[in-house]
Amino acid sequence: MEGPEIHTPHRHAGGLPRWLELLIAVTALITSISSIAIALHHGEIMEKLVEANSIPYLEADASNGTPDGQDVISLDFHNRGVGPANQQSLKVKVGDRYVRSVPELIDTVLGPADAQAAKGLIRVVKNSVPTRFISGTHDQFVFRIPKTEANAAYWDKLSQAAPNLGIEYCYCSVFHDCWEVRDLAQHEVKQCRRDEAHEFAP
Repeated sequence: MEGPEIHTPHRHAGGLPRWLELLIAVTALITSISSIAIALHHGEIMEKLVEANSIPYLEADASNGTPDGQDVISLDFHNRGVGPANQQSLKVKVGDRYVRSVPELIDTVLGPADAQAAKGLIRVVKNSVPTRFISGTHDQFVFRIPKTEANAAYWDKLSQAAPNLGIEYCYCSVFHDCWEVRDLAQHEVKQCRRDEAHEFAP
């Protein structure tokens, strides 16, 4: 007569207890999740670093002389930031009145009597594109009016008005962050909007 059959528990292949295998699997899962989280965080930091290194800071300047002492009335943009600036809108005011071109600027400053004669003597160098892409730490001019013996009397009157011109503009970074500048105050906006009725095109 045969006795009862007794079964002994089988050990897992490799000889590790089940709880230890489970612990190893959980540890590996936690390590993988942590690695993914670190990689995502590192990606966010790199993206912010790239964006920080691409921020423009655009300034506009109306002046009546160059750094080397030449008599030139000019309107220029200076990008003081490290990233390129996409200048999308520009408006110019004489007092409370918007002017849309250099001839209209001359009319407003000199008056109709002198403006007609002045236009025949004043040579204007223009950058007439409606928008401008200005690299970081670079400049770009909008217009220049050199002084000559022939136009000196009219040029002097324009020169007095140049530093007091009101300049309003809007520009964006390559990441589509945008800033509007008015009365020397700069504030962030969602996007630049052109005011075609008043946009300045020299």
